[in-house]
Amino acid sequence: MISFPDRIMEGVDDLIRGVRGLTKADHSTYFPIVCPHSTEVLALHNGSLLSVIKLNGYMGQYFPGAFDAIKDKWSDFLRNMSNDKSALGFDLYWSYEYDPQGMGLKTSHYRERMIEASERRGMDVRDILEEEAALYGRICANESQYLLLVTHIDCLPKADRKQATSRMGADSAKAIRGAGAMDLQRGIKGIEAVHEQHVNKVTTFLENAGKGYTYKRLDCYEALTAMRVSFTPDTTAEEWKPRLTMSDCRFRPTEDVKASEQQRQDKSVPLDWSFTMPSKLSEQMVPDGVVDLGKYVVVGSRTYAPMYVSELAVQPRPIEELLKMCHKRRLPMRLIFSLTSNSDVANYWNRLFASYFTFASSSNRQIHKADKAMKAYQEGNGSIFGYGISATTWADTEVSFNQDGSAQYTVAKLQRAASDLETLLQQWGGQQVDSIFGCSVEAVMGSTPGYCLPTSSPLAPQIEMDIVTQLPLMRPATLWSPEESIWFRTPEGILSPYQPMSSRQTSMLQLILGGMGYGKSNLLSENIFYFANHPGAKTMPYIRGVDFGASSAGVIDMIRESLPDDRKHEAVFEMFSANGKMIKNMLDCPLGMRYPLEDQKRFLVTWLMILCDDLIGPEGQVKDLASVLSATIQRAYEKRDDRHQLFESVVYDEKVANPDVEKARLKVGLEIDEHSNYWEVTDALIAYGLEHKDNAVLYAAKVAQRYCVPRFEDLIHSCDQLREQFKSMPDVKGKSMVEAVVNSLMNANSIFPVFSGITNTDISESRVCVFDMSEAFGRGTSKYDDWMRSVYFSVVYRLLTEDLFVNKTLSGDQIITHQDHLGLTDELVEHHLKYMEEQDQLIKLFWADELHRLGGAYGSLQMITSMSYEARKYRVGMILGTQMPQHIPEDVIKLCTSAFIFGVNQSSQIAATLGELFSLSEDEQKSVLEITKPVIFNPVVHFTAFKQPIYSARFPAIC
Repeated sequence: MISFPDRIMEGVDDLIRGVRGLTKADHSTYFPIVCPHSTEVLALHNGSLLSVIKLNGYMGQYFPGAFDAIKDKWSDFLRNMSNDKSALGFDLYWSYEYDPQGMGLKTSHYRERMIEASERRGMDVRDILEEEAALYGRICANESQYLLLVTHIDCLPKADRKQATSRMGADSAKAIRGAGAMDLQRGIKGIEAVHEQHVNKVTTFLENAGKGYTYKRLDCYEALTAMRVSFTPDTTAEEWKPRLTMSDCRFRPTEDVKASEQQRQDKSVPLDWSFTMPSKLSEQMVPDGVVDLGKYVVVGSRTYAPMYVSELAVQPRPIEELLKMCHKRRLPMRLIFSLTSNSDVANYWNRLFASYFTFASSSNRQIHKADKAMKAYQEGNGSIFGYGISATTWADTEVSFNQDGSAQYTVAKLQRAASDLETLLQQWGGQQVDSIFGCSVEAVMGSTPGYCLPTSSPLAPQIEMDIVTQLPLMRPATLWSPEESIWFRTPEGILSPYQPMSSRQTSMLQLILGGMGYGKSNLLSENIFYFANHPGAKTMPYIRGVDFGASSAGVIDMIRESLPDDRKHEAVFEMFSANGKMIKNMLDCPLGMRYPLEDQKRFLVTWLMILCDDLIGPEGQVKDLASVLSATIQRAYEKRDDRHQLFESVVYDEKVANPDVEKARLKVGLEIDEHSNYWEVTDALIAYGLEHKDNAVLYAAKVAQRYCVPRFEDLIHSCDQLREQFKSMPDVKGKSMVEAVVNSLMNANSIFPVFSGITNTDISESRVCVFDMSEAFGRGTSKYDDWMRSVYFSVVYRLLTEDLFVNKTLSGDQIITHQDHLGLTDELVEHHLKYMEEQDQLIKLFWADELHRLGGAYGSLQMITSMSYEARKYRVGMILGTQMPQHIPEDVIKLCTSAFIFGVNQSSQIAATLGELFSLSEDEQKSVLEITKPVIFNPVVHFTAFKQPIYSARFPAIC
């Protein structure tokens, strides 16, 4: 039994609790959310339903023309919503937060994965990555956006409202209860369907508006966590989550539960579940220690200065203008835009009195005229919303304690921040801003998403066009994790990551355009460094590049110096020599193969057509030439096949043999005589190396095989032997086709010692290799110089990409199907398949700068186009740089997945060319044209194409 004194004390406790709630002495009573209604819906005190959408951003960035277009779409959407029969019960709260503070910790955390990846590869670049993280932490800011959609009972017809409210009361009465625990079943079930309609309308619009938005509808746990992070980030750890169900809670003591509650029973079923029910959401979401300082509020490590817009903007402006000013001052802020479809309640009394007392003052007459104008606008198919803006800024809490132990707070920094934000808000469209002199805690909660619904700021009627002008409609989406990306930043200082080789794109074909000194080479070097430390790769990727000058030498040296002494050979930057010091036999084959695979054979035909460029013209026949060259290649390999009747032996002479090969021959114990040929030595070394897993012997076999395969002079002889076979072909320039080809090949043999001999250059052990082509290419501008450059490019291309364009599915099938023809043993087939499987798992990158210097000879740019098509299936990323975009092949532009434009040397002609190539708008062309040489940071316009189901659209971002 409960004694009379116990009942008296319980009544006193209830009275004190009620007084604290009525006077708002308990700050948690401002919190409006009572309980979860469903997985993704929360219930408010009045039974309204709330859903939260995290808005990642728009698939584009602010340009005046694009902004006008998306603004029109939002205006149409709001007009349609306001005309809906359920519009009176719909409120929209758009929360936008801009925070330059705390980015240092975030960027340091973001780079940890890359640091770990580099250390896993034995590289020491921690200091470089930490310096990068610190820099971006100082110059960048974080932004977050949430849409809070609230549906009230007003959405229902008046006849249905009473029944819906009664049902809510009945459901709430039946719900289990606990002392000090969360109230359950407080949402109005009668508005569930309407609420989902509201949410679906918004999400459908977000998907289809302009280039689309990326968003996520949050569940109750995610929504409440996001709200609490906005309010008190220092007391909301990553592991924190709200307790919403009994399974989220541990048993808790019930000593404080009133005796009357403990003894409540219905037969044998206890009605008090205090021991296992979650506590009130207001207690979970509003921590202890909130201090009201009058105009300011202390919440943990932050001290807030709330304010609100008292008079709406006369000339609304896009939020980007406000953000740029905040970025210059490193000023944090949060804005809550409140829109209610029931505009009649907005500023109701002020409008009512002004209509009756127009004679009293000019301001009353202005209000009355504006009210009449808005009603006329609404009758003309326009829309009027109740609209208001709550704002706040903050600074780190500075507290000291006097002799009595009382806390003393220093707010000098906050006062300056509040003054700056108030000034910037006034300049942003000519609106008036007031500080809060009522309850500042309520005002802070009103400027925090989800903490005060409706917000405490006053609303005023506003037309939809003026509202959408101020909303953050075009804040660019962040589609990649900053932990796995190259970093850029927007003009407002927002970190904008870009991830090469992303699964969100069909492939990686990156174009980097810009004049000298505009930052093009910096991005190339950034890509090289990123791939060398790729956080998603188990081992260092293959990186192969063609440079002009020493622009990438610095980053290659950085990578080399970060490697251990025994691995520094894995990073190579070398001048490409065209005088015979460096030789690459283009007819080399994979280990043990007598014939090339189909991919290499196609390349050889293209390469030889470049050499025979003078035969391709009005008098030449491309198909006939290709047939002759294909037969020439086949005949040359047949003459080096030790199983073929045309075989011409290359005798192995131990006196002049390569020292590595001779050493390996002695190791395996192979006996030779004066008739032994190189294939016998090669096969013996391969067999021994595979059996004993001896990589040194396998390398020697690879060297020995260089003497087995045809050389360039063998191509000439083989072609000359085909005169009879192709005698019926039309003559070319007064000569037979075969004679013309032989003549062209002989000329090339005398001009290009770089491929006229046995290979003496090997980059197979290097992971990063870049050749500087500036010496070989020269600066000539004649057709002959173009042809020379095309030939040199084909050589360096083959040298760099032998290890890149390897695929088990494609090449492996050829090896298995044509094993006998290629001359491979079962063990060697298994070796090749295993190697190809390993290559399939690796990330590979090929890049080439100064694409315009390749020249216009037949085959050079076609080789780039072919590589662009092939790169995807071989998992090869490509980066192509040029100063002259008009030289980029049309198919390459179509296949491009990302383009970075570092200006056009302020040339309107080049800007117009880019506009045609990439379908740029006038605003985008203007942005490209206005880019000047950077002083510290490189301005760049960025376009990216995505595959479904993300978006198949491109979005520009000035970074």
